[in-house]
Amino acid sequence: MINARQKNLDYAFNPRSIAFVGATESLRKWGFLILNNLLTGGYRGEVFPVNPGRETVLGLKAYPRVLDIPGEIDLAVFTVPSRLVMEALEDCTAKGVKAGLVITAGFKELGAEGELMERALVEKARGAGMVLIGPNCQGICCPANRLYPWMPVLYHPPRGNLSYVSQSGNILNMLIAHADNSGLGVAKAVSSGNEADLRVIDYLSYFAEDAETEVIVSYVEGLQDGRDFVRRVREVSLRKPVVILKGGRTQSGISAARSHTGAMAVSEELFEAACRQAGVIVAGSVEDCGVTAAAFVNRPLPRGKRVGIITGGGGLGVIASDFCSEIGLEVARLSPRTLDTLQKMLPSWWVPGNPVDLVAGLDFTVIKPAIETLMKSGEVDAVIFLWIGAPRRKTPGIGCERGMDISMVWSAMDRYFMEHLDELYEIMRDLDIPLYIATTLEMGEEGGDGDNGGRPLIFKSVEAACRAASAMADYRQFLDSRG
Repeated sequence: MINARQKNLDYAFNPRSIAFVGATESLRKWGFLILNNLLTGGYRGEVFPVNPGRETVLGLKAYPRVLDIPGEIDLAVFTVPSRLVMEALEDCTAKGVKAGLVITAGFKELGAEGELMERALVEKARGAGMVLIGPNCQGICCPANRLYPWMPVLYHPPRGNLSYVSQSGNILNMLIAHADNSGLGVAKAVSSGNEADLRVIDYLSYFAEDAETEVIVSYVEGLQDGRDFVRRVREVSLRKPVVILKGGRTQSGISAARSHTGAMAVSEELFEAACRQAGVIVAGSVEDCGVTAAAFVNRPLPRGKRVGIITGGGGLGVIASDFCSEIGLEVARLSPRTLDTLQKMLPSWWVPGNPVDLVAGLDFTVIKPAIETLMKSGEVDAVIFLWIGAPRRKTPGIGCERGMDISMVWSAMDRYFMEHLDELYEIMRDLDIPLYIATTLEMGEEGGDGDNGGRPLIFKSVEAACRAASAMADYRQFLDSRG
């Protein structure tokens, strides 16, 4: 799926040594901020600052030119002004550097003159077998190698299974944050910028072959070759889920994209239709994209579109049923046998049906067997469990002299719920039926180690859980249709 030159991305994400062109100690320049991110992130390879005006940068010996650096260089990072990039790139090609990360802006996005400069860079790099990331990009990261040569100041997300490519650095940060806040980490991430050399589809193809990547996430503003993109992204989708957010859906958005990265516009309707045929999940917002992609991690795919819904209150079931039906899911009709089994667990005033309304019952011991009953019934392909915690003040005490403050009781119930999440997900893994839990309970600090203990994402809204179930069902349908 990728050619020998694109395989040089291995040198970008797994470099043994880095030449940093434009390294400085000026706190307001990217040549300092990005280099500092690289060093504070804990990168273990060799780093060679390149600055003809300094002997050292941040305690490291500096070199006037890349050609003056002893030994081999895998990756070169460029933060010098655009007029100086070509000279430094020529040194890199002569040195045999395999990959270049051009942070510098001031190329195609500024017009015809900048576009000519870009073309010259690409011609020089390709002639030497070197790949270029960017220009006009935020950078890359690979937490497995503690590699963070990018702009988010002192931001080092943990290692995980999601890989990202985005034509916008800021959108990249926001997408990663959705996973990071849920305790899910990053395999690899790249801000592709102007895509003078490698395009979005090249990175998607690379991630398809990456052993650490489980799900691929992308933000796209425009495409240079729509037919090539659709053909190749279908191959990627057959191997791994791809979730894409499309920018430039309106005329004003198209104009903004052109000035942002020089991206070529493509019809929104045509793009979405082509993506659906290629098995790609198209998201409608940054949050939808980030959450939907994270939903695939540590969760089996549904075998179909039949859903069972279990709720802590009747209204939630109504909302979920409506939304599921609107987005193409089927609220399953449960058999008398299954309803009889549930009836034995629930209060006498329970009204049999799907959604399974727990009628505001406080007996948490019912939740696990109810979920298990639905999963074993053979009548559902996924279970959506909605539990909305009781709203209450964040400060202790109820602020009155009479009655009893039972906030500690509710807090204990919240803890009990969270402590038993792993048991619910164990049922999911054993029976291979996906479980989507949505709750307003404060789940605490889930992030940190990047794998969340193998626990799937917990959704913060009914709609997010339903959209995730629908996206995963559509993806399973795509895979099944291809045999």
